[in-house]
Amino acid sequence: METIASDRKQTAFRLRKDLLERLKIEARKENRSLNNYVESVLMDVVYREPNDETLAAMKEAEEGKIT
Repeated sequence: METIASDRKQTAFRLRKDLLERLKIEARKENRSLNNYVESVLMDVVYREPNDETLAAMKEAEEGKIT
């Protein structure tokens, strides 16, 4: 997925200090900017789609067919 600066919107969030420090540490561990790290974490959460096996297991659980 290629992105360019023009498709981004600057925004601001209020975060707890301890959370912000933890995010900075995790970004540094992966040699990434804080912005890039937070964006990728959010993308993972928002666009996470279960695979076929997981979908089938979820359907079985909903139908009470847990084995």
